[in-house]
Amino acid sequence: MNPITPAQNITPTPTQTPASTFPQKRAKVRPVKAFLPTVALVLIAVSAQAATSGAVIREEGSIYLEDLLMKPARLATIEDTPIYYHNDLARYLGTLKKGQIVELQAVSDNAYRVRGMAQQGQVAGWVDPKFLNALKKDFLDGLKQNAARRKEVHALIEKNQVAINMTPEEVMQALGKPGKKTSKLDAKGREDVWEFIRYERVPQEVIGRDQLGNLVRSITYIKVPAGKVSITFVNNLVSSLEQSEGNLDRDARVSIVTAPFFVPY
Repeated sequence: MNPITPAQNITPTPTQTPASTFPQKRAKVRPVKAFLPTVALVLIAVSAQAATSGAVIREEGSIYLEDLLMKPARLATIEDTPIYYHNDLARYLGTLKKGQIVELQAVSDNAYRVRGMAQQGQVAGWVDPKFLNALKKDFLDGLKQNAARRKEVHALIEKNQVAINMTPEEVMQALGKPGKKTSKLDAKGREDVWEFIRYERVPQEVIGRDQLGNLVRSITYIKVPAGKVSITFVNNLVSSLEQSEGNLDRDARVSIVTAPFFVPY
């Protein structure tokens, strides 16, 4: 009788199938089936959280006060006020009680976005202006003028351009940090001068040798000063631009934007 070795005792024949094969496959399928309802629940929870947390989801054609005001504006409801998810006032979100103080977040032609406390908790959404105490006409006009100016200035910043009446913050967004700053204070007020140097990448031919000792030519680019622009601020607004040491833009024309409007509230 031949002895059976341990290796022979535990090695299955090619036709044998482990008993645990099919249960393992079913175990892998179950989590996949349960995944879709889980995703749906997460999406619903995120949507509800955005409406109740006050997270601002921007809608086209609306003016958002956080872009224009340093402090939040507040209004009061003059009666029970229905609040909606979007500025079309179609999808109902909740009701704000009469006499409640709410934070004004945005305005559109037919609705205001506010944040306040509804029956189900804190919500942020859109309401009909007739349910709130009226805003001053000067306030609304100032918002619209500043919103139009902001759009114009952002278009210049995207092109790295500066215009008369831009603020120091806007100039820095367009050109970066200045290489030099000087200030002067006299009876007329404060004057600041920022200097920027524009660089160009100039090709330069370099001759060297490759690994085999052969002479080879290559092109490298070096950064050289191409010109300087000085920007003068008077009372924190650009009042003049001066170019020197070369032309920054041969056909450049000085753009002028309106100064920021004071929005009374």
